[in-house]
Amino acid sequence: MLKPVTVRGGHHRVSPASWPSLAGSTEGNVAISESHEDAREVARLRYALYVETLRVRMNEDRFDLLMEIIRRWSEGGGGTVRLQLDGPERELFTQEIQQELLNLLGLIGAMQPGREDRADHVVAQLGDGEFAKGVMSLVPPDVAGDPDKLRAMRDRLDAEQRRRTSDQRVVDDIARASGLPLDDPSPE
Repeated sequence: MLKPVTVRGGHHRVSPASWPSLAGSTEGNVAISESHEDAREVARLRYALYVETLRVRMNEDRFDLLMEIIRRWSEGGGGTVRLQLDGPERELFTQEIQQELLNLLGLIGAMQPGREDRADHVVAQLGDGEFAKGVMSLVPPDVAGDPDKLRAMRDRLDAEQRRRTSDQRVVDDIARASGLPLDDPSPE
């Protein structure tokens, strides 16, 4: 069985009540200054253009999977989402899709007033740690050029993954001892 994939949008701190819907509606949002509204509209249009570019450039199945992940992330209120990808979906969830997911999360984050710079962030390959493999993150351009900062980020993410792996093993052991079925096999 495939392991869940964690989609982290935590760097963006976007709350669903404060950002326009991904379809472009601003209904229900509080009134903000015209300059912020213009910036939000530019960010929304930039996101829409990027999505359309992906639609043209990507294989339809990969594009649909990417949009489904964004939809689930959005419906969950942003932050961290755990996805269970099986069979064909797992094969479609390539590094390219993961990079584009991070790019889209950055563009969504740029819809927040004062966070317009998120649209300029870049995907940095952080490499492998002991527990976290193929780590990548959306970072400001100056961080992307600093190997020490990237290594520190990877080490922090690796420590988080080590804790999650340990915690999952404890939960699985408790479930086994209690005779409960396991939803997810113990991490390798």
